[in-house]
Amino acid sequence: MVTIKNKETLFFQHLDFLPTPALIGREDKCNKRAKILFVNKAFINTIGYQVTDIPDHLSFISRAYPDINYRHEVINSWSSRISQLSRRKTSIIQLCSRVFCKDQQYRWFDIRTELKSTIDKGVVIVLFNNIDKAKMEALQYAKLSRTDPLTKLANRRYIQHVLQQETLHQPKDYQSFSLVMADIDFFKTINDRFGHSCGDYVIKTVAKIITQNTRKIDVVARWGGEEYLLLLPKTNTTEARIVVKKIMKHLHEYHFIWEGKRFNVTLTYGITQYRRAEETNETIKRADLCLYQGKEQGRDCIVTDGVLEVWGD
Repeated sequence: MVTIKNKETLFFQHLDFLPTPALIGREDKCNKRAKILFVNKAFINTIGYQVTDIPDHLSFISRAYPDINYRHEVINSWSSRISQLSRRKTSIIQLCSRVFCKDQQYRWFDIRTELKSTIDKGVVIVLFNNIDKAKMEALQYAKLSRTDPLTKLANRRYIQHVLQQETLHQPKDYQSFSLVMADIDFFKTINDRFGHSCGDYVIKTVAKIITQNTRKIDVVARWGGEEYLLLLPKTNTTEARIVVKKIMKHLHEYHFIWEGKRFNVTLTYGITQYRRAEETNETIKRADLCLYQGKEQGRDCIVTDGVLEVWGD
């Protein structure tokens, strides 16, 4: 006669040959923890944890998701999917998440489980399909699609998307943002004098100086050519000028060197503030107009909605 225990052992042995990482748990209603009964060889080889490392589901969750914010995000996603089961014919739940493995590496998995187990009451099988390579490639592609290849700043398309998102929801206490359009002065002269490789060096170095002198909440993008667009959230034009003056100061102190020759680089800046309910293209046009006025006034200056401020004022 084959006992339940023998059937369970036999099933575990078969599961050990499965190439997909698998975990089996059994619900324990007394302490509200699902006991981990078994993990197969593929699970140990890929994720690393053995049953002794993760005796129950809470132990696994705390190890697999050490970042508490991400852990809550994953738990909420699972809870949401479980609550949706009553409206669906299937009892299978699927979730993609990043798991912290025993070898201290994060890997992406497509995690699937069926709540209505056909094996035994309260028993749940969880499968972990390793999608790390595909996910990392997708993330890299997404990053490349929004990044300028030369400067590694946000590109024009991405900052336009961010601007649209910024204006979607405007509560009563909404704090507007400022835009800064900046352009390298006499860039053509630099290219003509030193060559296009030097021009690329200047564009990259200016991008670095701007990034180092802006805040984490700000978005700095290469708008095109030698132009940059800065999105400064929750910032009025007075505060934006403080940010720009900081950039100007560091740029004036920096000495560019190309093939042993030392030279200085300046920028002209146009600043404006977003006006509630206007199209973001209008805000950009206004910043660009301020920039143009600065170029007309002699460069290396700031124009804020038509008001000129030269370096040193």
